[in-house]
Amino acid sequence: MSALVGLTLAIGVVQVHAWTIGDIGRAGEAISRGEGALSTGQQVLSTGRQAADTGRQMWNNRGYAPTQPPSGPAVMARDEGGPARLIAMLERNAGDSITVSNTLVGLLDQGAYFVQRQPAHVTPPQDQLLATPRADSSAVSIDLPPTPPGTLFDLGTGRTRSAGAGVKIFALTVHSNLPRRPGRRGLDGIEQHAMLTSSSVQLEWPLQADLALEPVGGKLLVWASEAGVAFPAGFGPDGRLFTSDDSMVRLPRGYTVVTLDSRGFSFDRSREVALAQYSVQSTTEIDLARLAPGDAFKAFTSVMHERYPFRGAQPMDWNRLQAEFADRVRQASDQKDRRALLQIYTEIGARLQDGLFRADLRGAGATQGLDIGLTEQWQPRGIMPLPVPGVWWLSDGRALVSSVTPNSPAAAAGLRPGAEIVEINGESVSRYVGRAARYSNRPTEAGRKHDALKLVAYDREAMTLKVRQDGKDQTLDLRQRMAEQPQAPARAPNNESLSAFQLRSHSGKQYGYIAFNSFADGGGNLEMWERSLATVNQSRLRGLILDLRGNNHNTYQLVPHFAASFFSYDRPLRLQAYAQRQVDATAKVWRTRGSLGVPPQLPLYTQGASHYSAPLVLLTGQECTGPCEVFSAWLQKAGRAHVVATEPTSGSVGLTTRVLLPGEVVVHAPTVAELGANGEHYVHGKGVEPDLRVPVDAGFVQRIMGGGDPVLDAAVQWLDSKI
Repeated sequence: MSALVGLTLAIGVVQVHAWTIGDIGRAGEAISRGEGALSTGQQVLSTGRQAADTGRQMWNNRGYAPTQPPSGPAVMARDEGGPARLIAMLERNAGDSITVSNTLVGLLDQGAYFVQRQPAHVTPPQDQLLATPRADSSAVSIDLPPTPPGTLFDLGTGRTRSAGAGVKIFALTVHSNLPRRPGRRGLDGIEQHAMLTSSSVQLEWPLQADLALEPVGGKLLVWASEAGVAFPAGFGPDGRLFTSDDSMVRLPRGYTVVTLDSRGFSFDRSREVALAQYSVQSTTEIDLARLAPGDAFKAFTSVMHERYPFRGAQPMDWNRLQAEFADRVRQASDQKDRRALLQIYTEIGARLQDGLFRADLRGAGATQGLDIGLTEQWQPRGIMPLPVPGVWWLSDGRALVSSVTPNSPAAAAGLRPGAEIVEINGESVSRYVGRAARYSNRPTEAGRKHDALKLVAYDREAMTLKVRQDGKDQTLDLRQRMAEQPQAPARAPNNESLSAFQLRSHSGKQYGYIAFNSFADGGGNLEMWERSLATVNQSRLRGLILDLRGNNHNTYQLVPHFAASFFSYDRPLRLQAYAQRQVDATAKVWRTRGSLGVPPQLPLYTQGASHYSAPLVLLTGQECTGPCEVFSAWLQKAGRAHVVATEPTSGSVGLTTRVLLPGEVVVHAPTVAELGANGEHYVHGKGVEPDLRVPVDAGFVQRIMGGGDPVLDAAVQWLDSKI
C-alpha cells in the first residue's frame, strides 16, 4: 500500500516537518482543475505529434521513388465486406501474466511508425481505440468505426494525404504494467513504447537503437479510403516492409486484415477477425524443469553461453563450468537433493559477481545463512522503510557496530552498539571480510564488503567475535546463542511506499524531502508523486532531496515518468546515449532498442505543477539497485541532480529472465543489458559514483547511533551552499 503521510521527525542537524494533508489536497485539486498544469503524458504526446509532423514533411520532400504499380486486386481468403470487430487473443501464463487492472488493449494508428519508420512516433489520444481485458476472459474485442481516425498514406507515391486515396494502418497492441491514471483518455508516449507488451505484428528489435522495430510477421489492420488503393503484396527482395521494391496489389474500400508472411501476404475481410499477440519484451520464461537435472544443467549453461549479455564485464567459460559441476549435479540428482542443486546455481551467481543473477527454490526463497543480528535495520521515514547497516567499515580499516537487532544471537551474547569488531572466528576483520565476500554476487568490491559485514553465518558455522567495547577486549561466542535463537537474514519490508516531508536547515532554508523504495505504481505512486511535486512548487521550496537508499524493488515501471518530472519542454531529457541489448537466438546477432523501451529520439519532459526545476539531490547507497541506479545515472549524467552517498551504488542493472529448472529451482538470469555510448555498460559492474562522498569515520557512526543521518545532513548542507 502506498500513501502520503504526515509526521514530524528530528534527524541530525535537520528539522523535518511534514506537509499537511490539506496542502496535498489543495495541490491535487489544482492538478485536477488543470490550473496551468499539463501532465507528463500530454507533453510527451505533444512532442510526439511535433515529431510526426516533422517526419511527414521529411517523407514528403525526400524524392521518394514510386513503388511498382499494382499487379491486380488482392486475393481475399474470405470476403464478407470487411471486419467490423477485432478480437485480441491474450496469452495468460506464468511468464506473461495479464493483470486486468493495469492492462489496456489498443488499436493504434501506426502508419508513421511502420511506413515512415519514425521510432518515436506517438499516437495521439484521438487516434487510439482502447479496451480493458476482463478477468474471466482471455479475449478482448474492439468494434471498428466506419471511418477510423489516423494518418492517410498514399503508398503509390509515398506521400501522406489529408483526404483522397490512401490507407490507414493499425496494429492491435497490449500495454501492461500501466500506472493508474484517473480519467485516462489514452496512452502517453512512454506507455505506448516502454509498456508495449505484445502486438498483433511480430516485431524484431533492430541492430541499432535509433531505428524502429521492424515488422517481420503477424497481422496489420488496413483501412482503404476508396477502392483500388495500393498496398504491398510481400516484403520484397530486401525483406523489409514499405520499401520501394515491394510488389503491390489493389485493396477494396474499407477494412482488410493483412497477414505478413515471407512467402507473400494474405488478405482477409471476414466480419470478425481474431488476432494472436506476439511478445515484444524479451522476458519470457525458459522452462527446463521437465529435463533430467544433468540435461537441464547442460541446457542452462548453453543458454547462458549464448544469451548472457555481460560477457565482457564478467567473462565465464561456460563449457568449462559445465564440466566442473557435472559430478555435483549428478550426485544431487541421485540423492534428489534440491538444496544441493540450488547451491550449485547460487555458486555460479557468486562467480559471475552479477547482482542480477539470483537462484531460489519456488516457495522457499534463496539460500540464506543465519543472521546473528547485524544485518540492516529498517528505520521508518513515515511509511517508507530506510535501511541502515548494522556494521560500518571505517576509512581507517576498522569495523564499528551501529545497531544490533533486539533478541538476536549477537544481542543475547552481549554485543552492543559502539563496539569495534577486532576479530571474527580467530582472524582479522579484513581477512574475514575478504573470505566471506565469496558468498556475495555483487559486482563491486564495495558491494561485496557491504554483504560480508552483515556477518551472516553460513552452513551453521561457529561465529566467535573478539570485540572492543566499554574500554576492554571481550570474546563473544555465538555458537550456543545461534542454536537457541536462529534467524534468517532481515529482509526489506515488501510494501511499495512513498513519503514526503518538508525540511528546515539551521540556516532557515526550507527544502522538500521525498523518500520512496520502488518505481512501481503500487496503490497510485505516480499520482502521489505528482501531488508531492506540486506541493513542493506550491510551497516554493528552493531545493528537493530524493532519498533512494531503500529503493531496491526490481521494477522499472515509473522510471521514465519520474525522470521526466525534472526536465522542461526547452530542456528535455534525451536518451540518445542509452540502449538495451539482447541476443537474437535465431539470427545469432545482438539487437538493441532504446533504453527501457523508450526511443532515443523521444524527449522526456513535463510542465506545470508537477515539473520541478530547482536544485535536486539524490541520496543513494548499496540498496539502490537496478531501476534506482538507472534513474540516478540518467539524472546525474544529464547534469540535473547531485548524488550524495558514502559509496557507489550496487552496479546491478538490466532485465532478467526466469529459468525453471528441476527440483523447483528458479534462476533469474540476466538476458537484457543496459548500454551507454559506444556500447559500454554505464552502470552495471560499476554503480553510480556519488558527486559528494560522505566519509565514514567514528564520528559518522556516533551520529548514526544517536539517531542522526549524516548523509541527509550533508545533502542539506550542500543545498545551503548552492542556494
